[in-house]
Amino acid sequence: MIIKGNFVYLKSLSIKDSYFIYNLRKKKKISKYLHSPPNSVYDQIKWIKNNIKKKDTLDFVIISKENNKRIGTIGFDKIKKTNAEWGRWISLGTTIQNIEATIILLKYGFERLKLKDIYSLTNINNRKVVNYHKNTTAKYNGIIKSFFLINNKKTDAVKFTFTKKNFLEFKKKFYFISESTQ
Repeated sequence: MIIKGNFVYLKSLSIKDSYFIYNLRKKKKISKYLHSPPNSVYDQIKWIKNNIKKKDTLDFVIISKENNKRIGTIGFDKIKKTNAEWGRWISLGTTIQNIEATIILLKYGFERLKLKDIYSLTNINNRKVVNYHKNTTAKYNGIIKSFFLINNKKTDAVKFTFTKKNFLEFKKKFYFISESTQ
């Protein structure tokens, strides 16, 4: 599956993306916020094979339309009838690319999956991503204590939720990006 935007497109995750994701998750600036980075490319391949089979998960690779290179990952997890968690979001893209990746993923969730709300759970220490969420129109839901286990240490999560109304406000705020996304 491919979901197109102006600056990026989202492509369904495949085994061919294993090496890229492994290297992305092993970057020190990124891995310090993640639980269980893979120990090897083989572990990443096993994880992808397992996730592709799951009915409640949709994972994508973010690809720059400018040069057709992979710049990140994003997806839905715990997809239920009316809600899902969006996450697995790691991106080396520009601010515009990151905003557009968010918009086209959320649009897919609300319009195609018919979700009522889409929430995110972010490591409280990942200030850059927490601030990103604060600057969207998502509703702040508070802190979940000791939610993540990062490097054998419990870490709090910050929860934000988009409803379709919040999403449309967010999309409107960035009309110059979202006007022509499909």
